[in-house]
Amino acid sequence: MRFPRPGGGRRGYREDEVDAFLEQVAETLAGRGSLTADNVREVTFTQERPGRHGYDPHRVDAFLDQVERQLRRGGVAPTRLRGSSELAAVRLPRAAHGYDPAEVDAFLARAAATLDGRGTMTASEVYRTRFSATSGLRRGYRVSAVDALLDELEQELRSRGR
Repeated sequence: MRFPRPGGGRRGYREDEVDAFLEQVAETLAGRGSLTADNVREVTFTQERPGRHGYDPHRVDAFLDQVERQLRRGGVAPTRLRGSSELAAVRLPRAAHGYDPAEVDAFLARAAATLDGRGTMTASEVYRTRFSATSGLRRGYRVSAVDALLDELEQELRSRGR
């Protein structure tokens, strides 16, 4: 998650503090952390030093309000990956050095079956998955794009209690 800079010459929250807290939020929303809604409500961030902008406090606070509400509801929110058709619509960009496309495609085929109720993949399995890297002239899938998709898939499976 990235936030815009504050306008009008205002100082924002220190980016390193917000980013570190967002890592804790992500772990909690993925079912691996222990933040509570009260922790989110009570967090404070230092304003950036003069001459540095930081993150817009209003945007950060609005996002954290959403996180707090989600944690109070007591569940992991579903994602856009409701079924195999949504997963198939995701186009993974290629890169000179990336994940092996055959491995990723095979894993995503299993994930698609699970999203449609025909498979047994779990969120923990998604979290533990590792792919081989491509080498030489073979182009792979961009690592950051695959990792982001895996995060979303893990969240979807957790929202379903898997």
